[in-house]
Amino acid sequence: MPLGASRVEGSRPAFESFRYELWKDLTENNWTFDYIGTQTGAPDIVLFSTLGGNDGLQNLPFDRTISNIKAVIDVLQNANPNVTIIIEQGAPGRSDIMTTELTNYFNLLTQEILTIASEKSTTSSQVIAVDMFTGFTDSLFADDIHYNEVGANFIASRYYAILENILEE
Repeated sequence: MPLGASRVEGSRPAFESFRYELWKDLTENNWTFDYIGTQTGAPDIVLFSTLGGNDGLQNLPFDRTISNIKAVIDVLQNANPNVTIIIEQGAPGRSDIMTTELTNYFNLLTQEILTIASEKSTTSSQVIAVDMFTGFTDSLFADDIHYNEVGANFIASRYYAILENILEE
């Protein structure tokens, strides 16, 4: 289940979601899977994307962002104690919008995601951080914060690398 805001949803033709590119990767490699969204039932794997990005852009309190992320993980683990959650260390916005304050916010969030992954992992529910920022450049944006097709493919390939290991298990 891809879970997140506008970067997950996409809005063609203005900007892309990674979901289609990931779907292509999974189907081309013969994996059996179902994307779920607004359906009822508990997902086995959640792609928890672009955590806190909108909060940072709206200058909301960092502590609230962290408590919200943890609360979402709690809901997912309560719904399915065996869920695997892949949480993004997200790509920031395009460099010309990244103020010092916003850059500091994203850097702190990137580190906090590692802590959350460690704290929220259980013996039956892995929480795995995925680095989406290393190597992500302005050329991967359709606008200030959303992916173009190449950017969506970049994100999808990072998810695929982790999903491939999980699905092989």
